[in-house]
Amino acid sequence: MSNLEEIAKLSGFSKATVSRVLNKSRHVSPETRAKILQVIREMDYVPNRNAVSLSKGRTMQLGMITTGITEVILPFMTSFVEVAAEHGFQTIIYTSDSDRSRELSAFEDLKQKRVDGLLILTCVNDSAVVSSYGKYGPIVSWQRMDRPDIPSVAMDQYAGYKLAVEHLLSLGITKIANAFGRPSSLNTERRIQAYEDLMSTRGLAARRDWYFKAVYHLEDGQAVVRRLLGLPAAPSAQEQPRREASAAEPGLLAAGAAAASSEDFARSADERAARQRPDGLAQFTADPSRLAGGRSSADPDNDRPDQTFGGGAEAACDLPQAIVCANDYVAAGVLSEARRLGWDVPGQLRIVSFDNMQIAATLGLTSVQNPIRDQAYNAFALLSPGLLGQPISLKPLNFDLLIRETT
Repeated sequence: MSNLEEIAKLSGFSKATVSRVLNKSRHVSPETRAKILQVIREMDYVPNRNAVSLSKGRTMQLGMITTGITEVILPFMTSFVEVAAEHGFQTIIYTSDSDRSRELSAFEDLKQKRVDGLLILTCVNDSAVVSSYGKYGPIVSWQRMDRPDIPSVAMDQYAGYKLAVEHLLSLGITKIANAFGRPSSLNTERRIQAYEDLMSTRGLAARRDWYFKAVYHLEDGQAVVRRLLGLPAAPSAQEQPRREASAAEPGLLAAGAAAASSEDFARSADERAARQRPDGLAQFTADPSRLAGGRSSADPDNDRPDQTFGGGAEAACDLPQAIVCANDYVAAGVLSEARRLGWDVPGQLRIVSFDNMQIAATLGLTSVQNPIRDQAYNAFALLSPGLLGQPISLKPLNFDLLIRETT
């Protein structure tokens, strides 16, 4: 006698009714469900997942692909796992560490029906390769993809960044530095465009020499401050390998990025900032107004403002009045290092961050509200027709600005 038959005999109900309870069908009365579940508990019965998958034609498992796991993407990951679980799906996380062949194992699992669908957080394989697996199951992306057949829940960063810059301009702040994330992502391109458009409409010069790129983490924010003040990076800054790979910042790689040189992605913000300065600024007095010089002309990156982590203060009296940061953790690093070095926030320096995670409220950071939880919900909703046989309604997505103590 099978377990199903034994449960049916002991509970006094048919195998079909027992099956409906096991499959969490709503077409069972609460009283019947309670009696059958009591028998299941007494028998210590555990359904065979493989057998369930075979009977349903689904594994009830979803794959989540990312180059690495950091504090920046954890809220999205957690929210997606929660909404998937509400619909009976488990989530498997595939981390590639930017290895293309390792990443392809996730897509092969979709092909071989080990997972029912895939969510891409960050992906290093070419989008055409990703698209070729779409026939094996639904795929959705948080990273922007240049393929119309791969739906994405990514939002246009232009609107959010515009809120940040408009807020600063409304305060009379015109000397604005920008700490961006991945150099070749569409998100960064749109943030740059928002900043430059707003400066242009007000007849102000965009300070491209204050563009910092490949800035992802708290210590990167600290390095930005030291760079602006013409100081060498902290000693520990040279001990951070593969920073961009671990950052896992979502965003479409621009055309030609797949063939970009290793210099663009392996040389981190910290490595650049760690170069010893020839301008004698080691004797810093913790007062930005007393700096005697800016960047050294001997630095070959001085004339390359778009290079990763380019930029810096041009002169002692030429410091930004504000920094708009890639995310809340970068802003936390900017805030802590600025205050440690005597740069008054918000008196001399205003700080605006992005995402509005819990750390932003804790530290009093003015931050752009990025609806990450709703984006995660929408990611499952876009997978739902292929998983559930029917669509789930999408949630509206909008940016907002939370004004706090740093501005």
